[in-house]
Amino acid sequence: MSPLWRDEIGVFIGPAKVVLARMRRGLRPKCVAEQGVSVDVANSGDWQPAITALGQQLANELWQNANVRIVVSDHWARYAMLPWSPELVRPAERMAHARMILDSTYGDVADSWTISLSDNPPRTASIVSAIPTQLLDQLHTALASHKLNIVSLQPHLIVAYNGWRDKLPDSAAWFASIDDGSLAALHITDGRCDRVRSVRISDDWGAEMRRMQTMGRLAQGRPAEGQVFVDAPSWLRDEADTNNAALKWLEDDRAPQNIADKVSLLKGMYG
Repeated sequence: MSPLWRDEIGVFIGPAKVVLARMRRGLRPKCVAEQGVSVDVANSGDWQPAITALGQQLANELWQNANVRIVVSDHWARYAMLPWSPELVRPAERMAHARMILDSTYGDVADSWTISLSDNPPRTASIVSAIPTQLLDQLHTALASHKLNIVSLQPHLIVAYNGWRDKLPDSAAWFASIDDGSLAALHITDGRCDRVRSVRISDDWGAEMRRMQTMGRLAQGRPAEGQVFVDAPSWLRDEADTNNAALKWLEDDRAPQNIADKVSLLKGMYG
Protein backbone atom coordinates (compact mmCIF):
# COMPACT_ATOMS: atom_id res chain seq x y z
CA MET A 1 0.00 0.00 0.00
CA SER A 2 1.30 3.45 -0.86
CA PRO A 3 2.33 5.48 2.23
CA LEU A 4 0.03 8.22 0.92
CA TRP A 5 -2.97 5.93 1.36
CA ARG A 6 -1.92 4.31 4.62
CA ASP A 7 -4.28 4.82 7.56
CA GLU A 8 -3.28 7.52 10.00
CA ILE A 9 -3.83 7.78 13.73
CA GLY A 10 -4.36 11.15 15.34
CA VAL A 11 -3.18 11.28 18.96
CA PHE A 12 -3.80 13.97 21.56
CA ILE A 13 -1.68 13.63 24.69
CA GLY A 14 -2.09 15.79 27.78
CA PRO A 15 -1.81 15.60 31.57
CA ALA A 16 -5.41 14.48 32.10
CA LYS A 17 -6.23 12.51 28.96
CA VAL A 18 -4.99 10.63 25.91
CA VAL A 19 -7.25 10.51 22.84
CA LEU A 20 -6.80 8.51 19.64
CA ALA A 21 -8.68 8.61 16.33
CA ARG A 22 -7.95 6.29 13.39
CA MET A 23 -8.49 7.88 10.00
CA ARG A 24 -9.07 5.74 6.90
CA ARG A 25 -7.18 7.57 4.18
CA GLY A 26 -8.58 8.31 0.74
CA LEU A 27 -10.05 11.19 -1.20
CA ARG A 28 -12.25 11.81 1.85
CA PRO A 29 -10.54 10.65 5.06
CA LYS A 30 -12.98 8.93 7.41
CA CYS A 31 -12.75 8.32 11.15
CA VAL A 32 -13.20 4.57 11.68
CA ALA A 33 -12.28 4.32 15.38
CA GLU A 34 -11.83 6.58 18.38
CA GLN A 35 -10.77 6.09 21.98
CA GLY A 36 -10.27 8.34 24.99
CA VAL A 37 -8.46 7.46 28.21
CA SER A 38 -8.44 9.53 31.39
CA VAL A 39 -5.04 9.82 33.07
CA ASP A 40 -4.70 9.86 36.85
CA VAL A 41 -1.71 12.03 37.68
CA ALA A 42 -0.76 13.94 40.81
CA ASN A 43 1.71 16.27 39.08
CA SER A 44 0.50 17.74 35.78
CA GLY A 45 4.10 18.42 34.81
CA ASP A 46 4.80 14.68 34.78
CA TRP A 47 4.05 13.23 31.33
CA GLN A 48 5.08 9.65 32.17
CA PRO A 49 1.54 8.52 33.18
CA ALA A 50 0.21 9.82 29.85
CA ILE A 51 3.01 8.07 27.93
CA THR A 52 2.19 4.84 29.77
CA ALA A 53 -1.53 5.19 28.98
CA LEU A 54 -0.71 5.78 25.31
CA GLY A 55 1.54 2.72 25.19
CA GLN A 56 -1.24 0.57 26.65
CA GLN A 57 -3.60 1.67 23.88
CA LEU A 58 -1.01 1.14 21.15
CA ALA A 59 -0.70 -2.50 22.23
CA ASN A 60 -4.13 -3.02 20.63
CA GLU A 61 -3.79 -3.90 16.94
CA LEU A 62 -6.54 -1.37 16.22
CA TRP A 63 -3.91 1.33 16.73
CA GLN A 64 -1.13 -0.29 14.73
CA ASN A 65 0.06 -0.36 11.10
CA ALA A 66 -0.44 3.35 10.50
CA ASN A 67 1.25 6.72 10.33
CA VAL A 68 0.70 8.98 13.34
CA ARG A 69 0.00 12.68 13.84
CA ILE A 70 0.48 13.82 17.44
CA VAL A 71 -0.97 16.86 19.20
CA VAL A 72 0.78 17.77 22.47
CA SER A 73 -1.12 19.65 25.18
CA ASP A 74 -0.24 23.33 25.60
CA HIS A 75 0.40 22.51 29.25
CA TRP A 76 3.76 21.10 28.08
CA ALA A 77 4.47 23.69 25.38
CA ARG A 78 6.00 27.16 25.44
CA TYR A 79 5.51 29.94 22.89
CA ALA A 80 7.08 33.19 21.73
CA MET A 81 7.11 35.38 18.61
CA LEU A 82 10.18 35.76 16.42
CA PRO A 83 9.97 39.18 14.67
CA TRP A 84 11.10 39.36 11.07
CA SER A 85 14.55 40.86 10.66
CA PRO A 86 16.57 41.48 7.47
CA GLU A 87 19.66 40.57 9.47
CA LEU A 88 18.43 37.02 10.14
CA VAL A 89 18.54 35.35 6.74
CA ARG A 90 19.75 31.80 7.35
CA PRO A 91 17.53 29.24 9.16
CA ALA A 92 20.30 28.64 11.72
CA GLU A 93 20.42 32.36 12.55
CA ARG A 94 16.66 32.53 13.00
CA MET A 95 16.68 29.44 15.21
CA ALA A 96 19.49 30.85 17.36
CA HIS A 97 17.56 34.08 17.84
CA ALA A 98 14.40 32.11 18.67
CA ARG A 99 16.32 30.28 21.41
CA MET A 100 17.49 33.60 22.82
CA ILE A 101 13.90 34.87 22.95
CA LEU A 102 12.69 31.73 24.72
CA ASP A 103 15.62 31.85 27.14
CA SER A 104 14.79 35.45 28.04
CA THR A 105 11.15 34.52 28.71
CA TYR A 106 11.35 31.08 30.30
CA GLY A 107 14.98 30.68 31.35
CA ASP A 108 17.57 28.40 29.80
CA VAL A 109 15.74 26.04 27.41
CA ALA A 110 18.48 25.33 24.87
CA ASP A 111 19.55 21.99 26.32
CA SER A 112 16.20 20.52 27.35
CA TRP A 113 13.61 21.78 24.82
CA THR A 114 13.10 21.12 21.13
CA ILE A 115 12.24 24.32 19.28
CA SER A 116 10.40 24.82 16.01
CA LEU A 117 9.31 27.82 13.93
CA SER A 118 6.06 28.26 12.03
CA ASP A 119 6.40 28.23 8.24
CA ASN A 120 5.50 31.84 7.44
CA PRO A 121 5.89 33.98 4.30
CA PRO A 122 9.00 36.15 4.04
CA ARG A 123 9.07 39.42 6.00
CA THR A 124 6.57 38.23 8.60
CA ALA A 125 6.97 37.17 12.22
CA SER A 126 7.09 33.47 13.09
CA ILE A 127 5.54 31.61 16.00
CA VAL A 128 8.18 29.91 18.12
CA SER A 129 7.07 26.76 19.92
CA ALA A 130 9.06 24.55 22.28
CA ILE A 131 8.33 21.10 23.70
CA PRO A 132 10.53 19.21 26.19
CA THR A 133 12.98 17.02 24.28
CA GLN A 134 12.62 14.23 26.83
CA LEU A 135 8.87 14.10 26.18
CA LEU A 136 9.46 13.91 22.42
CA ASP A 137 12.06 11.16 22.84
CA GLN A 138 9.67 9.09 24.95
CA LEU A 139 6.88 9.56 22.40
CA HIS A 140 9.15 8.39 19.58
CA THR A 141 10.24 5.37 21.65
CA ALA A 142 6.64 4.42 22.51
CA LEU A 143 5.55 4.56 18.88
CA ALA A 144 8.66 2.92 17.45
CA SER A 145 8.12 -0.09 19.74
CA HIS A 146 4.83 -0.64 17.87
CA LYS A 147 6.35 0.12 14.44
CA LEU A 148 4.38 3.35 14.08
CA ASN A 149 5.81 6.28 12.16
CA ILE A 150 5.33 9.89 13.33
CA VAL A 151 4.62 12.15 10.35
CA SER A 152 3.57 15.24 12.33
CA LEU A 153 3.95 16.50 15.89
CA GLN A 154 2.55 19.89 16.89
CA PRO A 155 1.38 21.66 20.06
CA HIS A 156 -2.34 22.10 20.66
CA LEU A 157 -2.55 25.86 19.97
CA ILE A 158 -1.11 25.51 16.46
CA VAL A 159 -3.43 22.64 15.51
CA ALA A 160 -6.49 24.36 16.99
CA TYR A 161 -5.68 27.64 15.22
CA ASN A 162 -5.24 25.90 11.86
CA GLY A 163 -8.51 24.04 12.40
CA TRP A 164 -10.50 27.24 13.04
CA ARG A 165 -8.55 29.51 10.68
CA ASP A 166 -11.29 29.79 8.07
CA LYS A 167 -13.70 31.00 10.79
CA LEU A 168 -11.45 33.86 11.94
CA PRO A 169 -11.19 37.41 10.58
CA ASP A 170 -8.04 38.54 8.78
CA SER A 171 -7.33 41.32 11.23
CA ALA A 172 -7.89 42.70 14.72
CA ALA A 173 -8.78 39.52 16.59
CA TRP A 174 -7.53 37.16 19.28
CA PHE A 175 -7.78 33.39 18.99
CA ALA A 176 -7.73 31.74 22.42
CA SER A 177 -7.61 28.01 23.09
CA ILE A 178 -8.47 26.59 26.52
CA ASP A 179 -7.53 23.11 27.66
CA ASP A 180 -6.90 21.30 30.94
CA GLY A 181 -4.38 23.44 32.80
CA SER A 182 -3.60 25.88 29.99
CA LEU A 183 -4.82 28.92 28.08
CA ALA A 184 -2.94 29.95 24.93
CA ALA A 185 -3.81 32.80 22.57
CA LEU A 186 -2.68 34.27 19.25
CA HIS A 187 -3.36 37.81 18.01
CA ILE A 188 -4.08 38.29 14.31
CA THR A 189 -3.25 41.43 12.31
CA ASP A 190 -3.56 41.64 8.51
CA GLY A 191 -4.04 37.90 8.28
CA ARG A 192 -0.85 37.14 10.23
CA CYS A 193 -0.17 36.23 13.85
CA ASP A 194 1.84 38.97 15.56
CA ARG A 195 1.51 38.12 19.27
CA VAL A 196 1.24 34.98 21.36
CA ARG A 197 0.36 34.47 25.02
CA SER A 198 0.22 31.33 27.15
CA VAL A 199 -0.49 30.79 30.83
CA ARG A 200 -1.06 27.87 33.16
CA ILE A 201 -4.57 27.93 34.61
CA SER A 202 -6.25 26.46 37.65
CA ASP A 203 -9.04 23.93 38.12
CA ASP A 204 -11.31 26.80 39.19
CA TRP A 205 -13.23 27.19 35.94
CA GLY A 206 -15.28 30.03 37.39
CA ALA A 207 -12.06 32.00 37.75
CA GLU A 208 -11.03 31.06 34.21
CA MET A 209 -14.38 32.22 32.85
CA ARG A 210 -13.78 35.56 34.55
CA ARG A 211 -10.32 35.64 32.99
CA MET A 212 -11.83 35.22 29.51
CA GLN A 213 -14.47 37.85 30.21
CA THR A 214 -11.73 40.26 31.30
CA MET A 215 -9.82 39.51 28.11
CA GLY A 216 -12.99 40.23 26.14
CA ARG A 217 -13.59 43.55 27.91
CA LEU A 218 -9.99 44.63 27.32
CA ALA A 219 -10.26 43.79 23.64
CA GLN A 220 -13.61 45.55 23.37
CA GLY A 221 -12.10 48.69 24.85
CA ARG A 222 -9.30 48.65 22.28
CA PRO A 223 -10.77 48.54 18.76
CA ALA A 224 -7.41 47.50 17.32
CA GLU A 225 -7.60 44.31 19.40
CA GLY A 226 -10.91 43.14 17.93
CA GLN A 227 -13.00 40.25 19.23
CA VAL A 228 -11.75 37.23 21.15
CA PHE A 229 -12.57 33.95 19.39
CA VAL A 230 -12.51 31.13 21.94
CA ASP A 231 -11.90 27.43 21.33
CA ALA A 232 -12.89 25.62 24.54
CA PRO A 233 -14.43 22.35 25.76
CA SER A 234 -18.10 22.05 24.83
CA TRP A 235 -19.32 22.03 28.42
CA LEU A 236 -17.43 25.24 29.13
CA ARG A 237 -18.93 26.92 26.08
CA ASP A 238 -22.37 26.00 27.42
CA GLU A 239 -21.61 28.03 30.56
CA ALA A 240 -20.31 31.04 28.63
CA ASP A 241 -21.69 34.55 29.03
CA THR A 242 -23.41 34.92 25.66
CA ASN A 243 -24.09 38.60 26.38
CA ASN A 244 -20.38 39.44 26.18
CA ALA A 245 -20.14 40.83 22.65
CA ALA A 246 -16.35 40.74 22.60
CA LEU A 247 -16.22 36.95 23.15
CA LYS A 248 -17.07 34.71 20.20
CA TRP A 249 -17.33 31.08 21.28
CA LEU A 250 -16.39 28.78 18.40
CA GLU A 251 -18.81 25.89 18.02
CA ASP A 252 -19.36 22.93 15.72
CA ASP A 253 -21.27 19.66 15.91
CA ARG A 254 -19.18 18.16 18.69
CA ALA A 255 -20.84 16.29 21.52
CA PRO A 256 -20.51 17.89 24.97
CA GLN A 257 -17.69 15.75 26.31
CA ASN A 258 -13.97 16.48 26.53
CA ILE A 259 -13.08 13.29 24.65
CA ALA A 260 -15.37 14.23 21.75
CA ASP A 261 -13.77 17.68 21.65
CA LYS A 262 -10.34 16.14 21.19
CA VAL A 263 -11.56 13.68 18.55
CA SER A 264 -12.94 16.65 16.63
CA LEU A 265 -9.58 18.40 16.98
CA LEU A 266 -7.82 15.34 15.54
CA LYS A 267 -10.29 15.01 12.68
CA GLY A 268 -9.72 18.67 11.85
CA MET A 269 -6.14 17.87 10.80
CA TYR A 270 -7.60 16.05 7.79
CA GLY A 271 -9.81 18.86 6.51
